[in-house]
Amino acid sequence: MCDERKKRNLSQFELSEKSGLSRQTISLFESGKRVPSLVSLFHLSKGLNMSSVKFLSMLIKKIELTAH
Repeated sequence: MCDERKKRNLSQFELSEKSGLSRQTISLFESGKRVPSLVSLFHLSKGLNMSSVKFLSMLIKKIELTAH
């Protein structure tokens, strides 16, 4: 998620404004200290201007790569 945010030249604060989530929440997601709910993932995808399906597919692919 952090990579996608940075690709779009967004700060955590800017993503928080676009997604409706707090900057602290985004920080916790990016640091791995909290796992986002499906609702939060939906809001993040909208904040990143990505379809929900594309966003979830990207996250799943990254999880699979780190699991091996």
